[in-house]
Amino acid sequence: MRIQASALIVVVLFLTGCVTEGGQPKRKINTEAQVEALLGLGVGYIRNQEYARAKENLTKALGIDPSSAPAHNLFGLLFQLEGEPDLAEDYFRRAIRLDAKFSMARNNYGAFLFEQGRYQDAIEQLEVCAEDRLYGARSMVFENLGVSYQRLNRFDEAEAAFTKSLQLNPSQDRALLELAEIRFAQSNYSESSRLLARYGMLAQPSARSLWLGIRLSRVLNKKDDEASQALALKNIFPTSKEYQLYQDSSRKL
Repeated sequence: MRIQASALIVVVLFLTGCVTEGGQPKRKINTEAQVEALLGLGVGYIRNQEYARAKENLTKALGIDPSSAPAHNLFGLLFQLEGEPDLAEDYFRRAIRLDAKFSMARNNYGAFLFEQGRYQDAIEQLEVCAEDRLYGARSMVFENLGVSYQRLNRFDEAEAAFTKSLQLNPSQDRALLELAEIRFAQSNYSESSRLLARYGMLAQPSARSLWLGIRLSRVLNKKDDEASQALALKNIFPTSKEYQLYQDSSRKL
């Protein structure tokens, strides 16, 4: 189970627009524009997995503005992708020290901490980030919080976080699936089925979604649906733990 920062880069790598307010000196505006351009190039190279070229541009950006929190944040993501956790954490922490209200960096740092198995530390960063009502990816923050709470068996808080995530963005697919699982465990099968159907309209089938669909089909006595989802689970995810669970459960029927 992964928390989202990256998918690693799908949502979190967006940059603020260039500052062009008339009262600023022209040189400052030009400097900011240069940094923004270099960060934009860095993002593109990270997306294309051209990490060496990304480093060149991010290094140039820091050469112009050593206090650029976005540049430090991007270095954190880059080193996370390269499997350098010590460097990644160092850059995330620098980004937050430079700008304590930089919610993107806190979300990314929280996702990194989750990946390291440091769930309580992740929650501490994400809870601060969740307080930023103007952060554009706030629905993802609550989704990430929900997954982190689950790892610490804080299930009521996880349910509340997934619910909030979907209030902010009804298309937050991971939150839909997680909440569908929670509703199934609560024997609220109609709501679980509704949430799973919404998930199916937004995302490709996963081993988890197919296994949940099989269990719902059994409860609701929809044998054709069960058979089609079982076939998909076998064909697409034959080595998954969910397929093993399906096989074990079928032997008991």
